Amino acid sequence: MNKIKALLQNEKLSSLIQFIKFGLVGVSNTAISYGIEMLCYYVLFKNTKFIGILNLLALLGISTDGNNVKIVITTIIAFVVSVSNSYFWNNRYVFGSGKKSFSEHFKTYFKTFACYGITGLILSPIIKILLTKISVPFFIASLGALVITIPLNFVMNKFWAFKSKPTKDEKNENQTC
Repeated sequence: MNKIKALLQNEKLSSLIQFIKFGLVGVSNTAISYGIEMLCYYVLFKNTKFIGILNLLALLGISTDGNNVKIVITTIIAFVVSVSNSYFWNNRYVFGSGKKSFSEHFKTYFKTFACYGITGLILSPIIKILLTKISVPFFIASLGALVITIPLNFVMNKFWAFKSKPTKDEKNENQTC
């Protein structure tokens, strides 16, 4: 039993386990996000009430390409759901480090939103729009965006959003070096 505990406390193995957990959360989160995006794109936009929203935007003088608007709106809806799902599971399952105060949760959630905002609301729609402009079907363009944004999200979450604070012992150790 002690050998198992020692093995699990090994820093390299611990990082590998964390990466695998992050990957599992990411796979499930990607499936949820992709499903919501496809549902919105192919079902929501068949609804005549949504077409009314596009007409209202046109009346307000907002020049829109119907497909670009669909891409942006579906991306935003999928983004909000997927960031919340990602924060929940990454906080509890991957990077959880005990109890946090409300302000710590808020800061981490905000950082998580910022990470996913950069990739999910800025980079992802740009990639999808560029790919659909060259006649790549939307369902493939969406997968293409994921190939770029998933690794970037891992790096930002690991080293910024969920970066753990050094313990008192670690602070003292760094000061003595």
